[in-house]
Amino acid sequence: MAFQKKIIGTSSAGTTNNNAAVETSAKTSGWAEFSKHIMTGISYMIPMLIMGGLIGAISQVVPYGILNVDPSMSILDAINSGKYTGGSFTMLQIASIMESFGFTLFGFAIPIFTAFTANSIGGRTALAAGFIGGYIAIKPVAVLSLTDGKWAAQAPVASGFLGAILIAFMIGYFVKWLNEKINMPHKWLAFKTTFLIPLIAALACLVLMVFLITPFGGWVNNLIKDVLQAAGSAGQFAYALVLSAATAFDLGGPVNKAAGFVALGFTTERILPITARCLAIVIPSFGLGLSTLIDKKLVGRRVYDKQFYQLGQTAIFLGFMGISEGSIPFALERPAFCIPLYVSGAILGAMSAVAMGAVQWFPESAIWAWPLVKGIVPYILGLIIGSTFIAVVNVFYRNRLIKEGRLVVNE
Repeated sequence: MAFQKKIIGTSSAGTTNNNAAVETSAKTSGWAEFSKHIMTGISYMIPMLIMGGLIGAISQVVPYGILNVDPSMSILDAINSGKYTGGSFTMLQIASIMESFGFTLFGFAIPIFTAFTANSIGGRTALAAGFIGGYIAIKPVAVLSLTDGKWAAQAPVASGFLGAILIAFMIGYFVKWLNEKINMPHKWLAFKTTFLIPLIAALACLVLMVFLITPFGGWVNNLIKDVLQAAGSAGQFAYALVLSAATAFDLGGPVNKAAGFVALGFTTERILPITARCLAIVIPSFGLGLSTLIDKKLVGRRVYDKQFYQLGQTAIFLGFMGISEGSIPFALERPAFCIPLYVSGAILGAMSAVAMGAVQWFPESAIWAWPLVKGIVPYILGLIIGSTFIAVVNVFYRNRLIKEGRLVVNE
């Protein structure tokens, strides 16, 4: 009879390692799946924001940039003032229509996000219910309430972006489950996918939104507003500081995306503006581009290899387009110094702009969105302050490395 020798501990250790690997893989795949669905919804929502923002921006340029209407006066008040006639009056009418149309498009952003997030999870049959859920997240269904002895329909506080996320995932996975569990003959598949499941999903959406998500999301939104109001300006500055630091930290990486996700929710809810994030996106690009233009004037020599001067011009152009990736090549060359510098410059510029009164609600950093900024002068000053800080510090730092022989530049 043969006996097999058993090595004590080997098997269990291997099993433990395997289990740990499986758990890590499951956590990673779970987060990756969550991110994939969220980013799918955002990718479909962004064109809506861009279209609405561009049309809204043009509507602001006409009265305040071309016709010199007082910025404190609305377009409608300018029309009713009687000061504008002929072609100017027509331009104001068109601007008023474009303003209404452009900002109406913003209202479709959250339903579009919810619809395509649910679609990413549950397939096409989840699309309609997802859109319904997103719409009710911003325009909740009125419910009956007893006031002064009489029943009256009253709309509760909207659950907003938080409610949109919750209903997108709930309805998406619910429809996915229905698709797996409801088996019908092939000839009834069209009935199943175009009538039965959408109807069940819509009813489930009604129940979830009215009795669960809207009350919970509305409570959370009220809580956030109360906390921010209690904190006053200190709360807004703390939010701007964290937002700008996280945005500039990894230039489009996971931290940046997470910050954008939070900021997008707050700004679509009109809870807090997105000023700090929009500035932090472009300040590193402008700063690095500027450093390639002023290095010789500051220290009397070039401090970059020659290929970086073309990259600097590209970074400035991308900055005007609201794109942060132009600063990535500089960060890859010397990340330990550049990343803290980006974060410091972004905080300095964003906080300066916010402190001087710049307010931006439209989530876009490109130059064509600047007309929508309230306080464009403080906004640009903040941009200049942050960019100049990055440029000057970087030039002097690299010049010192060159003098100490720790950096060789191919001019």
